[in-house]
Amino acid sequence: MVTCVEPKRPYDFRQMLQRPLSRPSKGMVINREDYSLTKAVRLASKVLPVTVSAVDQADGAILRYEYPDGLTPDEQEALNARIGHMFSTSVDLGGFYAVMLNNPRWSGIIRRFYGVRPLHDDNLFECLIKVIVGQQMTVRFAATLIGRLMDLVGDAVTWHGARIPAFPSPEQVAALSYEQLTSLSFSRRKAEYVIDMARRISEGRLDLDALWAMSDEMVIDQLTLLRGIGRWTAECFLLFGMGRKDVMPAADIGVQNGIQLLFNRTVRPGEAEIRELAQDWRPWRSYATYYLWQSLIDFA
Repeated sequence: MVTCVEPKRPYDFRQMLQRPLSRPSKGMVINREDYSLTKAVRLASKVLPVTVSAVDQADGAILRYEYPDGLTPDEQEALNARIGHMFSTSVDLGGFYAVMLNNPRWSGIIRRFYGVRPLHDDNLFECLIKVIVGQQMTVRFAATLIGRLMDLVGDAVTWHGARIPAFPSPEQVAALSYEQLTSLSFSRRKAEYVIDMARRISEGRLDLDALWAMSDEMVIDQLTLLRGIGRWTAECFLLFGMGRKDVMPAADIGVQNGIQLLFNRTVRPGEAEIRELAQDWRPWRSYATYYLWQSLIDFA
């Protein structure tokens, strides 16, 4: 079955797929030859393969997503919401550009990434575990560990002759032992963080869906009470999992390096200075963060 949706313009789908992912994993298969992305999406107890591609138009695109037949109306509605969230189809970047172009330093970055949006995780549990695993390690090694976790436990679906792995459910991760993860090169502490979080969620002691009704600061306050989650982790979860538009993970080294380059500083700015500087970027600090990360990748 195929559904089409027209995102708000400007929308550069091809460049979004060409950009390095902030949290790559084997569960997100990008084909940069035909500009498509395939992912196994978990809808309640069902795992559904979805391939998203685009028909380019002037200053925009029509997203086309293909998936198996036989969805119920509720499942169809849930899938539509997941795809819209994942690809930020309803976000109007005009407001972001209007704010950022008040500072001429941003003009080059805006020109380079015009129409680009971050790809959000479609599943809050998946995002939270990815961010926890990615604490204080390289993006590449974090992706390796996530891939090992998905090989160890999780579902997979066959789609157009290919095996598409799905990120495991909280119940599947909760059933693991710490030793199973440490045998995959997880540190003991990281294994505890991941499995304990999955157990907390699967036992109903943490309701991730309840976070949608909370403000950014309320989400941060709620999550940082939990072992293994600091402010940086909560802010990245807000940005990449919940798609909140005005989050500034100022303690992130990539953000600090990006601002140092953008403002031609000899010394890398600290967290407090960045939070003050970024006040001028409200209410679009998440998008400023993402563009800074991407500009740093290009510079490297």
